[in-house]
Amino acid sequence: MRVLNSLSDLNISRILRLIWQEKKISRIDISTRLQMNKSTVTRITSELTDLGLIREADSGVSGPMGGRKPVFLEVVGTYATVGGVEINPESVSCSLINLTGEVLFENRKEIDVEEYAEIGCLGLFKQAYELLQKEAKKKKIPFVGVGLGISGIVNSDKGLIVQSIPLLIKEPLDFEKECQKFAKVPVFVENDARCCCYTERMIAEDYKVEKNTMYVMVEHRRILPKKDAVKTIAVGFGIVFNGKIYHGSDATAGEFRSLLWKSGGMTQFASCRTNLDSLEDSKTVKPLFKELAQNIALLVNTFNFDIVYVGGLDKEYIDQIIKYIREEIIYLWPYEWTKTTMVTPGVLSKYAVSYGVASMVLDKLISLPEVGTEYDKETHRKSLLDPELFKKA
Repeated sequence: MRVLNSLSDLNISRILRLIWQEKKISRIDISTRLQMNKSTVTRITSELTDLGLIREADSGVSGPMGGRKPVFLEVVGTYATVGGVEINPESVSCSLINLTGEVLFENRKEIDVEEYAEIGCLGLFKQAYELLQKEAKKKKIPFVGVGLGISGIVNSDKGLIVQSIPLLIKEPLDFEKECQKFAKVPVFVENDARCCCYTERMIAEDYKVEKNTMYVMVEHRRILPKKDAVKTIAVGFGIVFNGKIYHGSDATAGEFRSLLWKSGGMTQFASCRTNLDSLEDSKTVKPLFKELAQNIALLVNTFNFDIVYVGGLDKEYIDQIIKYIREEIIYLWPYEWTKTTMVTPGVLSKYAVSYGVASMVLDKLISLPEVGTEYDKETHRKSLLDPELFKKA
């Protein structure tokens, strides 16, 4: 059997990624979808089966003319695990998932502000990484990648945290490079709202359709990891155009400040005082939610979003925001025919970011090589098909 260690073998990557995205698919459908010779598909899927990366699942339904039922292929979830970590000013959340997105371990702890002042974001991430690595070892499944999701400006292609006001990161931090000092596996970093887009992709299987979607992440939390920091509402957007997560030319896509905001305001809104201890304060929260809905409706109608996901708060508050968004979309739509954008809660609540960044790690490790692009092998060539990945696991 040929060892699958050539990252230039595009066909192998294409087949593996399609099987992973579709969950279950037959060899015939792979051949049709990828316009690939059937014998090539059979050879490559046999090699992937021998590696233990895929396996035969249940059979499908015979065609209208009868005949043999198609045999489906699926990725073997227990082939490897990846981890995701969310760090915000209040807490650290971790998720460990397998290749099919099954959650194997979750953990959340409150941030000790004195500890944060001492070790910072990198120190907390190292602790979370070691915890996830330990849990994967307990389950005897290789741990092959980990990611961090945070609020702020993140250049995920370069592994760079440009700035994060909530985490007191004021200067660019080469996060991936710093993590190479202690991590034995590939490390990634992404903005928290964009991580939630990966959550929807993995669970709702949005890979199958090229949609324009928006994830609205609304949090009620401390604004800084300090004892005297007040609580308020923080908002960020994850944006997907034509099925691809959009970062913008300088990685700032999704940053939010209300159109009604005025100079000197201490929050992202015009209608919110700095300190908001409770969401039960309807006199403050209701106009805030309506203001947010107006901003979102403008973007929905302008960019023709198909779906808007809303997450981050408890269900009763998410439902309120969704109600206002739907009303504002209709109110601001200039034509007689009805706008059909779906506005819905996100599929996860507490662990949406950590699960999402773990899903992003899978997406990176099962990605397609970019033809004609030069890479630094140590820092950029990260693939589930690379045996070196498992030597470090």
